[in-house]
Amino acid sequence: MDTSRLIAIRDFHSEILNNKRDMFVYLPPSYNENEQKRYPVLYMQDGQHVFFADHKGESWDVHQTVDRLTSEGKIREIIVVAVSHIEDARIAEYMHTIPGGYDIFHTTNQGELYEEFLVQEVKPYIDATYRTLPNREHTALMGSSAGGLVSYNIGFRRPDTFGMIGALCPFFVSMDLETMEERWLSHVYQEKKDLKIWMDVGDAEGFTVMEKHVRQVADVLIASGFQPGEDLMYYYAVNSGHSQKDWAARVHAPLIYFFGDIGKPVRAELHGSAAVGLQGPVRTLNAVVHYASSFMMTDLRAEYEVSNPELLDVTPDGKLHPKATGKVAVTYLKQGLRSSIDLEVVPHMPELATVSIYVKVPASTPPTERLYAGIELPKIHDRLYGGTLQVPADMSFEFRISRGLGKHETDKEGHEVPYRKFTITDGLVLNYEVERWIDCPLENGVCS
Repeated sequence: MDTSRLIAIRDFHSEILNNKRDMFVYLPPSYNENEQKRYPVLYMQDGQHVFFADHKGESWDVHQTVDRLTSEGKIREIIVVAVSHIEDARIAEYMHTIPGGYDIFHTTNQGELYEEFLVQEVKPYIDATYRTLPNREHTALMGSSAGGLVSYNIGFRRPDTFGMIGALCPFFVSMDLETMEERWLSHVYQEKKDLKIWMDVGDAEGFTVMEKHVRQVADVLIASGFQPGEDLMYYYAVNSGHSQKDWAARVHAPLIYFFGDIGKPVRAELHGSAAVGLQGPVRTLNAVVHYASSFMMTDLRAEYEVSNPELLDVTPDGKLHPKATGKVAVTYLKQGLRSSIDLEVVPHMPELATVSIYVKVPASTPPTERLYAGIELPKIHDRLYGGTLQVPADMSFEFRISRGLGKHETDKEGHEVPYRKFTITDGLVLNYEVERWIDCPLENGVCS
C-alpha cells in the first residue's frame, strides 16, 4: 500500500488579493490506488505550520495525525489543503469588518476578500486538480487564533461552501491591558446555520484568548439552536496555552468529529476552582468527557449531583450558583460516568489580583517598547521590562518571552527553551531573564 504524500504548490497567485503564497496538499495513502475514489477536504489556515515547523513556530504535524487516525480506522481518508498566510498581511486577511469600525491593528481589514480568495480561487483549483468530494457536507475549514476567527466568520457567511468549521482558540476579543477594555473583533452570529462546529480554548492562554469570550460565543450558538454534543462540540482544554504544540495535541478531536465516529464515552474528568464566592466572579465547572475513539469535549449538557444543595446549585452547562457558605462536593454523572470535585463556598472572591513581572534581556536586544511574557510588559530601561499589574484572579499563562511573532527567547546556544507557565495569585512576583533571541545569529549576537 502506498504512503501519504505532501505536495507543495509554490507562489499560488490570487487575482482577488493581488499576492502570492505557498500551499501544501496532503494526499491520503490510497489516492493513487483507485482513480475513481474521491475524498473529503479539510482546508487549514496558517498553512506553513500545518505540516512543518520553522523559526516562527512549531508544527501541528497534521499529516502524522491523519495518517495515524486513518490507519486506526478512526477517520475516513481525507485531503488536507494548508493555505499559508503572508506574514505582513496575516492580521488584515484574517479580520473581517470589525463591528463599530474600530481600527485596532492599524490595518485595512481584508477578511471579506480573503473569503472570496478561498471560495473563488483556492477551492475551485483544488477541486479541479484533485479528486475531491466538493459538496459542503464533505468540506471543512479550520484554523487557530486569528485563523480560528476567520474560519468562524467564513463558516457563517458561506455555509453553502463549508459544512464543518474548526475554530481553535478563536481570537474574538482584543484586550486593552491598560484600560481592560474588551474590543470585539467580530460580529457574533445569532442565526442557526447548517454547520458542524468545533470550538475550543485553552486554560493557560492568559489575555491572548480568554475562555469567557469563547464561551460567550458558544452560549450564543446554543441559544440560536446549536445542540451541544451534536452539531456543536466545545472543549475547554486543560493545561493548554496558545501555540502550535497545544493545537497539535488536540487536532485529532475535530478530525474525528468531522470525518469519523466519536464512539462511546468511557471516562469523565471534572475540573474547576477550589472556591467560589457568594460575591465575586462567576465560576464554571469543566466536565471533560473522553471517548473510546480518543475524542474529548466539554459537556455543556451535563448532569450534576450536589452533596448539599442548600449551599450551591450547578446548571447543566457547569455554571456555579452559590447560596450559602460551606464545603460541598459536586459529582458529574452521566451515561454511567462519574467524577467529583470538592469546593468551598466563601463570602467573597476577588475579581482582581496584583502581580509583578520583570524581564531582563541581553544587550543585543533591538530597541523595542514592549515585550510579551504572557502579558505585555513596557520598557523600564534598555535591558529591563515589566511592572506591577492588576489582572483577573486565577488566570493562567503559558508562553515564551518574545518581542513579537518569530522573535521569541532561546537559550544561550540558540536552542528552544521550555514554555514558561504561571497562575496568578495575589502578590505574585516573577523575575525572568532572556539569554538570547531566536532571530539573533550565533556568530555575532546581533538581531536581524
